[in-house]
Order: sequence, then structure tokens, then C-alpha cells
Amino acid sequence: MVSYILIRELSKLEKLILEYFVRHISVGEIIAVIDLREEVKRLRDPDLVSEFDDPVIEMEINKAIARLVEKGYLERATGCYNLSENLRRKIIEKYGSLRPGEPKSLNDIL
Repeated sequence: MVSYILIRELSKLEKLILEYFVRHISVGEIIAVIDLREEVKRLRDPDLVSEFDDPVIEMEINKAIARLVEKGYLERATGCYNLSENLRRKIIEKYGSLRPGEPKSLNDIL
């Protein structure tokens, strides 16, 4: 079971990634890392990653995704990552459907 209180304690990068998956629900592994890398580069926030070289950004994203899987916020399937079932249910409760690709606030579903 996902702890919604602990979401507020995630790192800035973990929150960015989780918000990405709240919007998209399910994304291929490679596409997710590319999209997130470009978002990190666009934001250029040193609180997200220590360096802005592509390999460093991608390594930090992969580590953060692994932590989110371990914590139960994301699920890993063959070749893709999905928002956890519990969070998908919360989105359906709030919006009536998952609405992949549409902006949704992580704070609104908590």
C-alpha cells in the first residue's frame, strides 16, 4: 500500500518523476528516461541532479525510478513502468478515469 504522507517526503527528482507518471500512467522504460532527462535539462535545477551531463542525469533518473518502484509508487513491467495500482485507483476516484496524457496534480489525488 502506498503511503500518501510519505509522498511529501520524496526528493525533488522523485516528485518530478511521480508527477510525470501521474500524467502518463504507463511509459516505456527508454521513453520515460528520455522525457525525464529533457525535463531535467530544461529546468536546470541543481536540486534535481548534481550535474547536467546526459549520462549523470539518466543515472540519477534510473536510481530515482528504482526507489519509487521499491517504495511501491511505480510498478515495473516488461519494458515499461506503470503508476502503482493504488495511485491509479486514486486518479479514477478523483477524475472518473485515468485520462493518460492529461495534466493531473499529484496533490489533488492525495
